[in-house]
Amino acid sequence: MSLDVRNLQRYGRGDRAAQLAPDDSQRPPAQRDVVALCAGNSAETVGLRAKAIAYSDQVWLHVAGLNNDRLPPRPLPVRRADGTSGVLALTERLILDGEHPRERVQDDPLLAARYADLLRGVPVFETYPRAGAGGHGLPVISALDMDLHLDQILGWIRRHLALLHDTPTTNTGASDLQQLVQRAQRRTDTPRERRVLVIGGASGAMGNAAHHLLPPLIRYVLAEQGVTNYQLWGVLLGPRAFTGLTPYVRQNARALLEALEYMSRHGMHRAYSPEVVVRAQQPPYDRVFILDDPSIPAAGTTATEAELERFFDRAALSVATLLRDSTWATVASHIANDDGVPREDGQLRYLHTVQTALLAADRPRLHAMLTAALASEVANRFLTRFAA
Repeated sequence: MSLDVRNLQRYGRGDRAAQLAPDDSQRPPAQRDVVALCAGNSAETVGLRAKAIAYSDQVWLHVAGLNNDRLPPRPLPVRRADGTSGVLALTERLILDGEHPRERVQDDPLLAARYADLLRGVPVFETYPRAGAGGHGLPVISALDMDLHLDQILGWIRRHLALLHDTPTTNTGASDLQQLVQRAQRRTDTPRERRVLVIGGASGAMGNAAHHLLPPLIRYVLAEQGVTNYQLWGVLLGPRAFTGLTPYVRQNARALLEALEYMSRHGMHRAYSPEVVVRAQQPPYDRVFILDDPSIPAAGTTATEAELERFFDRAALSVATLLRDSTWATVASHIANDDGVPREDGQLRYLHTVQTALLAADRPRLHAMLTAALASEVANRFLTRFAA
């Protein structure tokens, strides 16, 4: 097995500038009607990059991570409004970690009965010595971690969804008259529909399990908090982008899509614990977006690190673009109309893309990519002429 160190980019040290503090005075205003919950390594990477793109647009996007892998995504350099540089890291992370999950599940009769079948065929060594190092491509391992940490997950969901109904703070630097005008303006503003995004890989372990288990819990907590005017979106990453990374890529993605389809037709019914039982006729998601790249892998049978990096960049740009005010309104206006194509089930489908080339989205990164490409092209031309 050969290893090309030039491709090991994912967990670099990042920029050396100071990490942005939560109370940074240069931080853009928060987008208070959107919360992005990212489950798994790929989703955390995409979520942080979408946050960096939003930062360059002078918007603070609230992104939180859920994982059973301790390793965080690489921090990203961003430029503040005053021209100084900082580093944006994913600080809001809940890590599901604990010893001997297979033994702990025996303490709960509900979980013991459930996982007696689900863990059948999964080697013991996959769950014992690797706690806190991911689910190894097996969604059942991540589902087990989620069930064993139900209280922490509910607290995590409640804490981040509270942003949707918190009262925006008034600018303390404004005069009394300006603050009075700001409060009056907020009272007359039409309430905006809240959006909760669950981002997760369709083909791995943590993201796949989260797409199964998080939507009912999120709707449960939103009902508990009295939030009714919202949209719950599922953002599925892959499966083509992750081709060859585990033996279960295609099987996991297909199982997830079939599960979401089943719950969309028949509702959600699951006992997370004797105290938390969710029964709802709602679908898991109000809208599902699948972000993938059918050109991966360009060669061979496995996606390369460079291909994954480019896919994460495009997926993050798609998420950031989708959250802009005009984008979803434009898409929704199109899918509201029948496309005239007859289908056996009578359901309307609309295939679209939100991937865009926006120079204002991330100019420093685009400039760096262009510079690197030109330098590479010059070097290749020189080598070709030298060899001739």
